Amino acid sequence: MMEEIKKALLIGVGSTAIAVEKAVEQVDKLVSRGKLTVSEGKKLTEELIQRNSREVSEEERETLEALLLEMNVAQRQDIDELEAKVRELERKIADQSTEG
Repeated sequence: MMEEIKKALLIGVGSTAIAVEKAVEQVDKLVSRGKLTVSEGKKLTEELIQRNSREVSEEERETLEALLLEMNVAQRQDIDELEAKVRELERKIADQSTEG
């Protein structure tokens, strides 16, 4: 699992030109959720910093896409849609509590 996460993040950094700070934040989240140990997080952070300017091949991009699909990772659009639905439900609950 560690290798898959590492590869996904390394490819993600290269393919989408995400700032290293953003990738490090994601590593910190994985550590806080218990998906990585602190030492794995530190090692991965060091690798991300070292490899942030590396070019990514088309094959690596395809590997990342397949890995993310396999891991069932939500896309930003999915998250945005869910957040909008939650806000709407919160609004409806607030409206009901003021009516009753």
